[in-house]
Amino acid sequence: NETVSGVIDMGNKSIRNDASVHTAVTDIVVPDMSQDNNSHNKSISTDSTSQSDVDRNIPLSTANNENTFVVIIANENYRRVEKVPHANNDGEIFKRYCVNALGIPEKNIKYVADASLNDLKYNLNWLKQVMDVYQGEAKVVFYYAGHGVPDETSKAGFLLPVDGYSSDIATGFSLKMLYEELGQIPSKSVLVLLDACFSGAKREGDMLASARGVAIKVKPNDPKGKLVVFSAAQGDETAYPYKEQRHGMFTYYLLKKLQETKGEATLGEISDYVTSEVRKQSIVINGKMQTPSVIPSSVIGDSWRNWKLK
Repeated sequence: NETVSGVIDMGNKSIRNDASVHTAVTDIVVPDMSQDNNSHNKSISTDSTSQSDVDRNIPLSTANNENTFVVIIANENYRRVEKVPHANNDGEIFKRYCVNALGIPEKNIKYVADASLNDLKYNLNWLKQVMDVYQGEAKVVFYYAGHGVPDETSKAGFLLPVDGYSSDIATGFSLKMLYEELGQIPSKSVLVLLDACFSGAKREGDMLASARGVAIKVKPNDPKGKLVVFSAAQGDETAYPYKEQRHGMFTYYLLKKLQETKGEATLGEISDYVTSEVRKQSIVINGKMQTPSVIPSSVIGDSWRNWKLK
């Protein structure tokens, strides 16, 4: 209870003396990191100096967004290649925004820190089963933070599980397959958020040990169905961290926009804000260009810009 109180005091001091509200917020602010939800137990620091400004003051929604289902994959601690700084924090805090700011029930969220290839496949299959039952009346969000790797021959991009080899794309999960599987499910909408790059670079900007010395420009995949993809970087660019804020730069500005708008921003507003801020800050902080991109399916055209996560 002391740990939870610390989080609530930082986030909203006005809640402190209201016992009934305090109980409700306690249940929401700290997600249940049980193994049944494919999560890893993590301690939550009450030291504000160790947290990003988006980790505190997370808006609390009264909405009941019960027809949205989310899979969050946050891969930081790789077995065979360098780690991805702050990826676990990206996933954990994005989950809190889903629950708190967007009103998505925790039972609708599968969060996996340091996911294997089987973890990826299992949770995508769960999404497909849920969407089959809801028969087109539900929405999907798929979030990934971690390494992406290119196939040097085909120039195709792959998500890299924590048990994968960056030199063997057969141990990864192809973006083409991801888009095909999510694009075929019956749903109101599917949003894919990728805080990763697929050039063979690490989050810090240098190359993975098993990659070539030059970044590879992967071929874009065309999403199908009611699918729109937000990606942290384009072509041969790197998806950088925002070290001061302890997040990937793409995820930080995504969360910042949700925080500032209390989750009410449209996807168009989120896209415009994230793209502008990431481009500016990446040049200032890293001296390198990072340009987030949005790729919608031809079916939905520009209608995605009016979608909301709530």
